[in-house]
Amino acid sequence: MKVSALKKKKGFTLIELMVVIAILAALASIGYGPILDHLNDGDRQKAISNVKSLHTMLQGFKTDNGSYPCDSTAERLQEEKPDLNFGTLTGDTSNAYLRQVYYASENVSEKPFFAKVNCNGLNVQQEGDEKLANGAALSRNENAMGYVMRKNNDDPAVKDGVTKSNAPLIICGVYPSATPYTGDSVVFDGTSFRGHAFVLSCDGSVKDTKDLGMTEDDNDDTKFILPAGKSLFPETKKGRSTADDYVVLSPEK
Repeated sequence: MKVSALKKKKGFTLIELMVVIAILAALASIGYGPILDHLNDGDRQKAISNVKSLHTMLQGFKTDNGSYPCDSTAERLQEEKPDLNFGTLTGDTSNAYLRQVYYASENVSEKPFFAKVNCNGLNVQQEGDEKLANGAALSRNENAMGYVMRKNNDDPAVKDGVTKSNAPLIICGVYPSATPYTGDSVVFDGTSFRGHAFVLSCDGSVKDTKDLGMTEDDNDDTKFILPAGKSLFPETKKGRSTADDYVVLSPEK
């Protein structure tokens, strides 16, 4: 009789199974975020490394052309090298202006423009194919870098190069948009780097926007925005924000 009673107690009851499943689910939810963050470290480090490479490239462009890529440098490069056709050099996407580096130096690689992003139609999963002729330089999905420019005081249709050393120049993690963002209204891709975005200033420093306390957009959890009172842009000597003097171009989506 005792042996029979012991046999009946073997195995789990339905309630016990449900408790075990609940515990496992809780442990999985706790560990899921850190695991993804760890897996994403390589993508973030690659993006930061490429952003720094772009700084060297763009500083060389500025030294040779007197300005970072802008409307005036585009006009001059097309006049000097009318036979080249790497693609359009102005417009509302960062691809266009960053493409100017190929007109200035045909030995530039597409690899520094890479970062592993996947949001809103922009899907940059592989480094550029190095095909440049016939308008193929920095084609769609070969550039993941946003580009910062100044508004022209006399003509709002004209975009100028950034001049202040502490102003942003490149932003990796801009949420793709058909029109440029104005200053701190820029929206960040919250999915590819799990809430991180990387801002290269003209002085070569790189900041992680997560340190600014980025928050999810109330209407879309794939988008992140800067909290009130935080800015990417330098202030004037009188403490006035200069954010509205700048535009941020996103990669072509």
